[in-house]
Amino acid sequence: MTTAAAATTMRLSSPFKAPPLRPPCHRVVPSRRGPGRAGLAVSAAAGGSPPTVLVTGAGGRTGQIVYKKLKEKADQFVARGLVRTPDSKSKIDGGDDVFIGDIRDPGSIAPAIDGIDALIILTSGVPKMKPGFDPSKGGRPEFYFEEGSDPEQVDWIGQKNQIDAAKSIGVKQIVLVGSMGGTDLNHPLNKLGNGNILVWKRKAEQYLADSGVPYTIIR
Repeated sequence: MTTAAAATTMRLSSPFKAPPLRPPCHRVVPSRRGPGRAGLAVSAAAGGSPPTVLVTGAGGRTGQIVYKKLKEKADQFVARGLVRTPDSKSKIDGGDDVFIGDIRDPGSIAPAIDGIDALIILTSGVPKMKPGFDPSKGGRPEFYFEEGSDPEQVDWIGQKNQIDAAKSIGVKQIVLVGSMGGTDLNHPLNKLGNGNILVWKRKAEQYLADSGVPYTIIR
């Protein structure tokens, strides 16, 4: 759902306003960067071990790419993944470095967060199409979110839980992959399943901006 756009230096102050952002480590960037970089600024100290980076939502489409890119750069990063189900773990051939947890439950993600240096948040609510849509009859498909997986639970509470957990252990950087359109209450994406997904994503962005943790937001 991210969209490439001109780079901006904005600080997120409310769900629908975006005044200037605090330098130097707090920034909003467009999504032109390759997924292997993802705005990540942490690196190993001279002679030290590579930083440990956790990718949440590692079983998703973008999450798989980012996780695998980090794995390819084993000399620069120690990659970890967080997925929701054993099936997702199998899909990415995950070993001991891939954890299973529910971002809505802070306790279940604690083992994955423990000891990391940076966090890349790639979790998002995913709307599903209601059955019975026939494009030959015209009209538009209708969408819904599964119970407990709506944007408020996933894109707000789930992301807040991740930010809180990372902050509590002194993480050096959080990268949040969000979406353009968060300042537009009437954006069509908010109507999908009546989930207001961009509203909740924007709220999570604001929470991260106010957390005091060095961050990058990618849209």
